[in-house]
Amino acid sequence: MNDEVLLQLALAKQYAHHARFAGTPRQAVADGYSAVDAMLSALLTHSGKEPPKNHKLKFDTARQSFPNAFAPEIVHREKSWTFSPGADWASLEVYYKEWLTSRYEKFEMDPGVASGRVREANAVVSSGIRYLAKREDADADELDEAACVRAFGFKFSETSTAVSAVHDLLFQEAEQFGEEHGSRLGTKLAATTNYCDLDLVAGDELTQKIILEDLDIAEDAARVYHLFVHLIDKIQEKRLERICEGRPIENCTPEQVIDTTDFMLSLKARYHGGTIPLVGVPWSQALKGVLSSVSHVLKKPMAELAVEKQDGKAAPDQIVGN
Repeated sequence: MNDEVLLQLALAKQYAHHARFAGTPRQAVADGYSAVDAMLSALLTHSGKEPPKNHKLKFDTARQSFPNAFAPEIVHREKSWTFSPGADWASLEVYYKEWLTSRYEKFEMDPGVASGRVREANAVVSSGIRYLAKREDADADELDEAACVRAFGFKFSETSTAVSAVHDLLFQEAEQFGEEHGSRLGTKLAATTNYCDLDLVAGDELTQKIILEDLDIAEDAARVYHLFVHLIDKIQEKRLERICEGRPIENCTPEQVIDTTDFMLSLKARYHGGTIPLVGVPWSQALKGVLSSVSHVLKKPMAELAVEKQDGKAAPDQIVGN
């Protein structure tokens, strides 16, 4: 695959990932359609066309050139068949207008509708990759993995596996609770873990490799996910209490119960280390200078250092303050 096309696919993956972990409808739509826009660039670049800078012109050009790029598909994988949803161009045009509003104007959208837009963006990215793979006579899963590796360093990691294991555990607990209280399917569908996710993302190869391989890190990440799901459960309980004004759930209306879970939330945690504040110099570089100065001092007799000080001289590898 052409490197520029692969770059656009990686950008589409990154924007879709941002949308999946959005905490507000505005962010979900802004990042979600940005993923669609990057996929349009990938399609046009692959066909030898320069993607227009004007986003609406880009949309119209791609729509005319690739009317079936986002068609749904029944995908055959070894011994199973999977339905892969696509996206409708008319819906995407509305999505584009919502994107403009989310970026430049007052923006309000129901969280459930915003979640639907996130799913639509991911469907565009997946179906677009399948379309390009067919054009290249390549395997769609391999192209998808290549885009993920370009974007994040990997497609699935030990952290992904560990978080999935916790999800399965929580899902089984919900199933058992449903069996004991007479609503097995309903309890499973309503399980909070169905609507939660966790991922670790880093920009450098070493940290990406640790996330990919390290079981200890994966276990800690899984614990964080477990705690996050319980945090959402508590927030739902407190929302129900306030929406129903303290009444027990059996005395609440169906609309009030639905409103209890109709919200978006993300846990923002980050680490932006590695540089000295203000100057932006890596600590490793600064420490190298400090250590070289210490080494210079330790290697020379005090008499020689005293002479250097009198002469106003300093070793080339010494850090000299202004």
